[in-house]
Amino acid sequence: MANRILRAASLGIIWLALGFALAAQAAPSSAQAMELFKQRQWAEASAAFQQIEDAAPGRTDALLFAAKCLVNLGKFSEAGAALQEYRFKHAQSEDAAYLLGYVLFREGKAADSLQTFTAAAQLKPPTADDLKIVALDYVLLSDFDDAGRYLEQALQRDPENAEILYHLGRVRYQQNRFDDAIAAFEHSLRVAPNDPKTENNLGLSLEAENQTGAAVAAYRKAIALDQGAQVHSEQPYLNLGVLLTKSNRAAEALELLQQAARMAPGSQRARYELGKAYFDLGEFEKAQPELEAAIGIEPKSRESHYLLGRIYQRLGKAERAAQEFKITESLVRVRDSGESGMAISPGPGAP
Repeated sequence: MANRILRAASLGIIWLALGFALAAQAAPSSAQAMELFKQRQWAEASAAFQQIEDAAPGRTDALLFAAKCLVNLGKFSEAGAALQEYRFKHAQSEDAAYLLGYVLFREGKAADSLQTFTAAAQLKPPTADDLKIVALDYVLLSDFDDAGRYLEQALQRDPENAEILYHLGRVRYQQNRFDDAIAAFEHSLRVAPNDPKTENNLGLSLEAENQTGAAVAAYRKAIALDQGAQVHSEQPYLNLGVLLTKSNRAAEALELLQQAARMAPGSQRARYELGKAYFDLGEFEKAQPELEAAIGIEPKSRESHYLLGRIYQRLGKAERAAQEFKITESLVRVRDSGESGMAISPGPGAP
């Protein structure tokens, strides 16, 4: 009996040792994980770094690199959890602190992100890109004064950064400082001349300054650039279409607005503006489904209900028109009483 127990115990020890040996053999080396990282194989690299962390918890930088992989995969919640764990064990890591600030920004947690950036700045002065993210946190909080201040500081560190200049232009636009917005967008375009998003926003700023001809030219250039881009946006088509409609050129605007609605069928504004162009052209039967779609997307849109009521009137649908006007009056009362709770719009053409 005693011999059998000893043999069983010996076999157990052997199997345990064999298990550890196989695990060690299966675990990737740091060099292998880093090679996957350099090759941008983010999922494979993340798994490899996690295995290294599991094998030696807190004794390597594997968890930090796993978080970087997760950021590149767009898995910000998982990246944030990994960074929080890493910082608990490596409190003086400025790399982890700044990356966590960025991750919190991407999660829309502006206040937490700002707090984290404040702590990171105690470890190492921020870069221009760090200050840009701080500014965008303030944009999320609708604090455009502080956003502009931090973007100006970022430009002091990197004066020819086209992206920082673009965001500064957006902030100045929100502040109704249109001349400053135009200057920022034009500077950005000198650095990166083929960016359709910047051209579109230049058009918005020029339009706000009543420089209609220059705005039309900027929108047309943005459309030309968009057609050659890998990722497309309906914004320049929509903005040019709206401007032409306001200039009593609805027939010319129609094709642009149709294109915008095709590109973004879930856009309330695109469907509304297309319906409005049809209305201005007297094509009420074509206008009706566009306004009905706009209301389906945004049921509390006062302008959509009102215009749909006018369309029903022109089509002889008196009862449906009266119902839409009644809804419009109700929404106006809600707005006037301050009970709507509707968010402030970031403005037309926002990215």
